[in-house]
Amino acid sequence: MNDSYLDTLYTLAQELNTAYDIPTMLNAVVNHLPKVLGARYCSLFVRNPASGELEIKAHNHTDIGEDPFIHIPAERESVMNLVITRKSSLIIKDIEEEIGLRNKEKYKTKSFMCIMIKHDDDVIGVLNLADKSDGNFTKDDMLIASIISELLGALLARTDLNTL
Repeated sequence: MNDSYLDTLYTLAQELNTAYDIPTMLNAVVNHLPKVLGARYCSLFVRNPASGELEIKAHNHTDIGEDPFIHIPAERESVMNLVITRKSSLIIKDIEEEIGLRNKEKYKTKSFMCIMIKHDDDVIGVLNLADKSDGNFTKDDMLIASIISELLGALLARTDLNTL
């Protein structure tokens, strides 16, 4: 690991520590974690406790607006639902070959990383990263994102998810 990598991770930790509310913390994650990992896109989805659907709570996508209501029904075929079904985070090198889903045009690479956000055995949501600058996510990337997801799981487990 180089110093700039650790500096960027430390900046994320500082921003989380000084965030005044949960939405600000979630936005800090989706804006800083991609910089740490060299990814272009990051989105954070939380499971709606009543419906089981994944609902976007934070993202750094410039093409979907400031306050989108994006939800993924539990029965819809998606990488994020696959993570929830398997109860396991995933690194996908080629979404078309490995999962059979068509890659969207906005993505420059076919590599994705979906990290489960959980508390104990309860899956709370998914952290989704895409478009890594050098092509593929690594196990080291997964470890860093998983550490952040563990912290998010602890935070979100103590939060009324209906108020996010």
